[in-house]
Amino acid sequence: MAEDEPRGVVVGVDGSEPARRALDWAMTEAQLRGLPLYVVSAAPPAGTYAAMAPGAVYVEDMHAALEAVRGETDALVGDVNRARDTPFDGDLHVQVFAGTATEVLLGMSERHVMVVVGSRGTGGFSRLLLGSVSTAVVHHAACPVLVVRE
Repeated sequence: MAEDEPRGVVVGVDGSEPARRALDWAMTEAQLRGLPLYVVSAAPPAGTYAAMAPGAVYVEDMHAALEAVRGETDALVGDVNRARDTPFDGDLHVQVFAGTATEVLLGMSERHVMVVVGSRGTGGFSRLLLGSVSTAVVHHAACPVLVVRE
């Protein structure tokens, strides 16, 4: 994120149904507040690619991965916006970063007004085993976090 980027509402998306609901909610929230909306996706951590192919191939693979995620995220934004009763017509930015979703969203939380995340609704023992982006963001974000559940 650029230092001079206007503060706004951040929503983390990964293509899942909970992310679609979070994006729809974030569009409404940003519109109501008159704030820009930052739709954020994360590509797999760089270490995954370094193990597969070091050097120049790694850079190309990471670039390709980021571009692929960017295309998927753009398509998701279009799908969600077309399904809305009132399409979002505010300032919208799609951003894709290398790293984990938790790292990216926590970093974004330091400069923005709100972070919106979806929740798959898993809990208990499965959350302990798998981890949860929404749980981590709620506990460690530097700004308010809205968790959109079913």
